[in-house]
Amino acid sequence: MTQQNINIMKSSNKIRDSFVSHFKKSFSSIDLIKKNFELDDLHNLLVHDKNLLQKGTDQSTVFHKAIYSTFDQPTFFLSEFWQNYKILCLEIVEKLKNQTRYFGEWAIQRYPTIRFHFPNNVSVFEFHRDSNYLHPIGEINCFYALNECSNSSALHIEKNLGFEDYVPLNLKPGEYATLNTSIYKHGDFINKTRKTRVSMDFRFIPNIFLSKDISSLTKKIKFTSDSYFINEIEMRKLGH
Repeated sequence: MTQQNINIMKSSNKIRDSFVSHFKKSFSSIDLIKKNFELDDLHNLLVHDKNLLQKGTDQSTVFHKAIYSTFDQPTFFLSEFWQNYKILCLEIVEKLKNQTRYFGEWAIQRYPTIRFHFPNNVSVFEFHRDSNYLHPIGEINCFYALNECSNSSALHIEKNLGFEDYVPLNLKPGEYATLNTSIYKHGDFINKTRKTRVSMDFRFIPNIFLSKDISSLTKKIKFTSDSYFINEIEMRKLGH
């Protein structure tokens, strides 16, 4: 029996606050957004996208589009969000090097994947392994909670490989977990809380596991250090 190894840590309040601020600023262009709102209450601002999220829609709500559009802006790599994302990722890389004892160069997911888990909904349309979508086996995933993730609003992960014995990844705001989602199944159930869970996930991999011949199944993005990933050395330089 092969058991999942999960490490839970916490970022600084400064990093978490910068992420939340970026999200809120990104939403300011959306119609019906109030001046004062909390991430917990995003579902109350939805006019459309109230159907159960499915394949093709779990990454395309109005909130997803607002965040992802900021990643395309020319000044993004000068933003506070990028600077703090870089700090966090490089800290995690050093921890992973010590945990895995692999001290060569690592690659990091260039832009985080954003998740919104609305009440009475899911954030991922199916339980899956990332390798089902051609992600490299050597990946380590980081799941970052911008607000509380608990019980039915949490990501559920397979505890023992192949057993589908899912347990919730309960996290407080600013906490994050590193785990293997390339071979362990994961997903979420219907959110029975009255709050929207907002989270990010982003992946790390030793450069030796990268392949120029493999692209993501859905968006056809190559899993290389000049596309889906960015080399840790390049990341250190970008945005200075």
